Amino acid sequence: MKHIPHTVVPAPWQEDELDLSVVQWRHLTKVLRLRRGEEVSYTDGLGTIGSGLLASQSIERGEERSVARPSTLTLAVAPPAGKDRQRFLVEKLAELGVARLVWLSTEHGKNRVASATKVFSWVLSAVEQSRGAWLMETSPDMIPLGELRGKVVVCVPDGLSDPGDFDTVAIGPEGGFAGTEIPPDASLWRLGSTVLRVETAAIVAAARAIVG
Repeated sequence: MKHIPHTVVPAPWQEDELDLSVVQWRHLTKVLRLRRGEEVSYTDGLGTIGSGLLASQSIERGEERSVARPSTLTLAVAPPAGKDRQRFLVEKLAELGVARLVWLSTEHGKNRVASATKVFSWVLSAVEQSRGAWLMETSPDMIPLGELRGKVVVCVPDGLSDPGDFDTVAIGPEGGFAGTEIPPDASLWRLGSTVLRVETAAIVAAARAIVG
């Protein structure tokens, strides 16, 4: 089965052809060696996905459909140390269909994260690779755990195996959350019998919440 490239083209779509950036055009024609007239799938990152044909630095629009967001889950994560680990985390959460990623500022964490531009590029790459229809929302701001709203579940080694319903999953740094950082009304969730790295814990939590 032939691989069909997938790319993100921002809305609004008002014309019969969707303009591609120079970077997208070069990637499709130089890296993937796609020729004009060959099939390309595309999304606006907001739930619409379509299949069209490559034209002259554009895509001729074809059949399009709406796709429901895979989840409304928010992951609040203390950023792991190092750009490579942060990239791995962002890409995997975007591939799984997490709706929103929030960076946590914590007492024991490094509290340094890649630039918003870099993080967004990782999200784009993940959506194109996974052929998704939704871009994961991200924010450059870091917030403390206590500012999270809704039903929050905090992942800790001595938590419950079934924390009940929640909107947001919070993952702490390697040193764990300080005792005073965890809100008294937050549910606690144990992901397994071993202590997981930040990115591993986030992926396990997202997979359990979304895939089941």
